[in-house]
Amino acid sequence: MALAAPAELSPEPDPRSFRDALARWATGVAFVTAAPDGEPAGLIVNSLTSVSLEPPLVSFCPSRSSLTWQRMRRAGRFAVNVLGRQHTQFAVRAAPAGADRFADLEWQPGPHGSPLLTDAVAALECEIVAEHPTGDHWIVVGHVHSLHTPPITDPLIFYAGAFGALQ
Repeated sequence: MALAAPAELSPEPDPRSFRDALARWATGVAFVTAAPDGEPAGLIVNSLTSVSLEPPLVSFCPSRSSLTWQRMRRAGRFAVNVLGRQHTQFAVRAAPAGADRFADLEWQPGPHGSPLLTDAVAALECEIVAEHPTGDHWIVVGHVHSLHTPPITDPLIFYAGAFGALQ
């Protein structure tokens, strides 16, 4: 069977249309943390994904313009704190650039020194093994060295530009 000739390509979508289309993809929400120079720093992300089971690798994608990520990468490691429904107000408050993300937040240093939320749905401590510049973001790959998975609770979801939870 022969393939049809490709149709004329349309122009690339504008950034707003692209963002609106991807907002239709429901994701979890995580607080990625590190302690460069012993000071806690963190970013709210919804770009977390599993990369490999053997070895255990995850990735996330901070903005290349993020001043917070520029500080965090110096630590050489990070933690992923998977957020639950109980973190909705925290995520709203902590998402904007420049927010004081550790104000009134209960956390403790993990075995490898990264800040871990005491009530995270799951927490993983990782060593940075790769960082790839791609478009206007970085793809950061981390090797998971320790994890904590308390009893399952409702996850925090990001969909259509808003935080929510499973029904």
